[in-house]
Amino acid sequence: MAYYAKNGIRCVGYDIVPETARSVNAGKISLPGLAQWLGFSTEPLVKNGLMHATSNVNEILDDPSVKAHFVSIPTERRGKPWDGALQDVSKKISAKKVEDGPDLVIVESTLSPGQCDKVLVSTLRRSGREVPDEFHIAVAPRRDWFDNPGLNVHTIPRVVGGLNEESKKMAIDVLGIICSKLVPVSDHRIAELVKSTENSFRALNIAFANALSRAFPDIDTIELIDAAATKWNYVAHYPGLGTGGYCIPLAPEYLIEGSRSKGEHTDFLSQINEVNRSQTRFVGELIAESLSGSSVGILGLSYKRNLKVHVLSPTIDLAGTLRKAGKHVLIQDPFYSENEIRHIAGVDTFNYPEDLKKFDSIVVSVPHVDYTETPVPILLKSIRPRTFVVDAEGAWQSYRAFFDQKGIDYRKIGDAGWGLPRRTK
Repeated sequence: MAYYAKNGIRCVGYDIVPETARSVNAGKISLPGLAQWLGFSTEPLVKNGLMHATSNVNEILDDPSVKAHFVSIPTERRGKPWDGALQDVSKKISAKKVEDGPDLVIVESTLSPGQCDKVLVSTLRRSGREVPDEFHIAVAPRRDWFDNPGLNVHTIPRVVGGLNEESKKMAIDVLGIICSKLVPVSDHRIAELVKSTENSFRALNIAFANALSRAFPDIDTIELIDAAATKWNYVAHYPGLGTGGYCIPLAPEYLIEGSRSKGEHTDFLSQINEVNRSQTRFVGELIAESLSGSSVGILGLSYKRNLKVHVLSPTIDLAGTLRKAGKHVLIQDPFYSENEIRHIAGVDTFNYPEDLKKFDSIVVSVPHVDYTETPVPILLKSIRPRTFVVDAEGAWQSYRAFFDQKGIDYRKIGDAGWGLPRRTK
């Protein structure tokens, strides 16, 4: 909405959550961390009537001047593909008042292969609507990298495919207003496979890196991967705590869900997520085995730095593994309140950085700027000697020498020896 409104095009947004609509209409960015990525204020756009949001879908359905519809909805639930929201939206769109030529529907959400036809197109046709005479259908999956303002809606290449050539052409015309590089493909079925394919590739390579880091615990896996990446066709991925978010953990599941072979050629896809989930368990078991004490503080509930998104965050599974091992676990994240942390992860929170001294082990699961910019003297004052620190992405890597001087056992996942249990006293 913001990008189109900035280009002078009136936009109406609909969401089932009234608070989301109120936030947009107040010119606010409701998701913490997103305003910096967007890079401009939406308040003037709202005041000028170019952006408006509602929780009453009839404001869109009854307005024939609204001709292009972007569908951006969740297509997962509890870590599995889910089409409930898409079914609901498809039914709503089937009631749209259409005049002066067909409306355009562009699905941005990640889809299982065939889901556009099975849900959206079939729902419209069962409702008596003509496709493509009344609705042109296109798929253009979103690629966003929210912690890098340079990778945004305008700059990232956008794949687009349509139900027919006219649908694709119309989608290209609409997307071209805000996207600098479009990648047309032959049809919508190719387009809906793209997101799952590219993220399954990443999930596979992350699983390989995670497995390497455990199979060769006395080797610096980071150095190994960097050396291998000097070969022109090797794509570097690095070990970590596990995978999280809407994309990477779910991508193999989408491919499995939509595959015609139903396991015959996709068995390996189910192993990808198992390897990455086992990485989270491995870290939890390593900490439990290495501690003589029982208290663990985890920094970061979100799966991604500087954002408030905890969907499938490995922190949640890590906390569960440690609690099963009898450890007392607390989680801190600057984007979440005490009540939110307790509701999501089932544990209490603590004050950062002053409460770090309470813990026998600290896990830095995500490099929020609050953690990476903490001055060294404050960290050294707050962390006790012999504290077992596991750093998933190297948030405190530059402090390693200071930690060594104080006797803090600092380990970045992937370092030589990171996965070897510590002898407890």
